[in-house]
Amino acid sequence: MQLNTDLLKGVAQAATKLELALVYVKNDSDLTITSVNESFSQIAKNYRLPIDSLFLWLKNERYSTTLHLFDALKHQDTLLDETLGRSPAGDAFHIQWSVSAADDGGLVCCIRDIRWRQKYKDQWTLFERVFDSGRASIVVTDENNRIVMANRHFEEISGYSKYEVLGQDPGCFSSGRQSKAFYKELWRTLQQEGYWTGVVWNKRKDGREYPEHKTIYAVTNEHGVLTHYFSSGEILPNVGEAPQQREFSDGLISQQALITALNEHRRQQLEAVAVYHIGVDRMDQANRVCGLSFGDHILQILLARLKDTFLPNGLIARSIGDEFIVASPNISTPDIANSLGQMLLQSLNSTIRYDDIEWNITASIGISFFARDNDAWKAIEQAHIAMHHAKSQGGDNLQFYDTESQNSARESLRLEQALRYAIENDELSLHYQPLIALNDQHVFGAEALLRWHSSEFGFVGPDRFIPIAEQSDLILDIGLWVFQTACCQLKQWGSEYAGSVAINLSAQQIQYADLPNKLLTILRNHDIPVDRIHLEITETAMINDTNSAVSVVSSLREAGFTLSMDDFGTGYSSLSYLTRFPIDKLKVDRSFIDTITTNSESLVVTKSIISLAKSLGLKVVAEGVETEGQLKELCLLNCDYAQGYLFSRPLAADDFIQFYRQQCPSIETLTPHLLSVENAS
Repeated sequence: MQLNTDLLKGVAQAATKLELALVYVKNDSDLTITSVNESFSQIAKNYRLPIDSLFLWLKNERYSTTLHLFDALKHQDTLLDETLGRSPAGDAFHIQWSVSAADDGGLVCCIRDIRWRQKYKDQWTLFERVFDSGRASIVVTDENNRIVMANRHFEEISGYSKYEVLGQDPGCFSSGRQSKAFYKELWRTLQQEGYWTGVVWNKRKDGREYPEHKTIYAVTNEHGVLTHYFSSGEILPNVGEAPQQREFSDGLISQQALITALNEHRRQQLEAVAVYHIGVDRMDQANRVCGLSFGDHILQILLARLKDTFLPNGLIARSIGDEFIVASPNISTPDIANSLGQMLLQSLNSTIRYDDIEWNITASIGISFFARDNDAWKAIEQAHIAMHHAKSQGGDNLQFYDTESQNSARESLRLEQALRYAIENDELSLHYQPLIALNDQHVFGAEALLRWHSSEFGFVGPDRFIPIAEQSDLILDIGLWVFQTACCQLKQWGSEYAGSVAINLSAQQIQYADLPNKLLTILRNHDIPVDRIHLEITETAMINDTNSAVSVVSSLREAGFTLSMDDFGTGYSSLSYLTRFPIDKLKVDRSFIDTITTNSESLVVTKSIISLAKSLGLKVVAEGVETEGQLKELCLLNCDYAQGYLFSRPLAADDFIQFYRQQCPSIETLTPHLLSVENAS
């Protein structure tokens, strides 16, 4: 009996609509393919699988040869199984398939691509670990504010198991200390702004009360419809229980009034007081880019967080500009002072929306202790020095005052002064670290890395001077110098070097709308094609002011630059950022690569990042590769590019071109199976 070809054609079209591959094959040793539908062709293209023979698609532990498959068909009308394998090109695939005998002696096979199933399983496993591993108490409620999820730390703090609270309203934990008006304002803010943060007094299962610093977010779906509320909280020390013999004011006071109160505190010989000096990071940039009214809005948010954190027992005073001073009694140890400061940093670190502007608020905090043998003004000055030390560390952190931090602050000032003359004194240089394409084991490009050899300080590490440059206006001039120097070097190498050069852009650079024009002008002046320069931007830089960054990055992409997101996974990683920014590559941070062979979580995270990138059509670069074991894992995960000491350290220009001529000799001396995904599998 002949197979009804019209019927087969109709079934094939229907299967395509369902994204189901349909194949007709001969009953021979290779399962030779004679007819396929469109879905089959797409799967074959995605994983670079053969389109003439089907057996590689079906081969698994149960059916290792076609004889095994034919033998099974003698006893069953239809075989149903899965295959998890690799194509000859090294691409991993995971399919579900069924095989049935046709009337004319051939075989009909249906195939479904199910690799997404493992991806989502890995991502869910990672989510569960993060959800239960954090030190914050997390509760998720539905749109009716009924609890649907709670983490392990919530159970530890509240005394309730998560099964006891499912379906409950979180209001049942309220201690009753705070009025209905307080909760009414909480809900008003949450509904209007999408988030609320502040201190809530809750009650444990045993009846004990505790203050918890809460941040609550409204969660919406892709259509903007509210679906859930996400609440994260951390226990505060007993900030609501001040000693009876000491009364602090309940509002914002002048700096002089704070000094007077501290001196009175010392006169009464009471215990030590923690003094905090808090300054908003990048405030000048916010005012310059977004306007003074936006800066005022940020200060209002900071003041609200300070009141939530330190009142009713603390004193809050305005210092200068974007800075505040807080004196907090009943906090006499560094551990408690640090805990409270960290909670303040966490509550501030969020993206805010103001008109059509998005901005990520962070702050720097300095802490000193005012005791009987101290002077109030000196304690404030020490906290101020510590705050500037925190800013010199990149911001979004706190530092305690000590002699070391004072010396560090002074050294930072001297370094900044010396850095201002580094370009004209010809003290800066570029080194180039090779970027290896793992598919053909050749040098694909190089990352330009800035070096500074100061006539006064000697060699100064990038981790020391880059933050100083970023906190001042120096990074803009230095950034243009780096770009121009890299173009000069490409011009000098000429046709001898066919690769690209990757250059890092700072957060400040991508806030300036004219950046694409400046870079294109430099390229034209040196006659360098735009595709020879790749630009790398950290994800933190991208979200400092999302709207401005999106505009500038989009303009760079339209100009023809290849764009990479650097250090992905270490900060605020979000699918929304990947979809908003027109990037081409993701760089997996070295912190994950360092432990990819020893820490299962690092392996899961790296695998998830690579899978996410592939699903979005992005290339992946692994940085900091130092061992053969790390390289093997990356090959198995289908990573595209790698850089690190396993291949080469950053090299001076002449040394790099020598390395390029030899085409990475060190990688070719590695055992071949390390670079062959097919063999490694």
